[in-house]
Amino acid sequence: MNPTKKIGTILHVSKSTGNLILKVENDVQIGDDIFDKNGKRVGIVFDFFGPVNSPYIAVKPRSSEEVTKLVGEKLFLEEKNQKKRKR
Repeated sequence: MNPTKKIGTILHVSKSTGNLILKVENDVQIGDDIFDKNGKRVGIVFDFFGPVNSPYIAVKPRSSEEVTKLVGEKLFLEEKNQKKRKR
């Protein structure tokens, strides 16, 4: 796995849910797997919130251990190789 599409930088960890909060820099969808710069799966996109033209996302982490150490880290999405249909 090679993370290639930057999603954003972790701003903080939600005190109520433990989710990682990021300002979105590229298109993502709920359920997308999110990775760190080393290709390690960090979690999945759980929710969108905030203004439509500049949204934030909540990423549900795989593990609740040491998530505060991730604050300030960039997270990525693996760009999928989509095959185009031949007509």
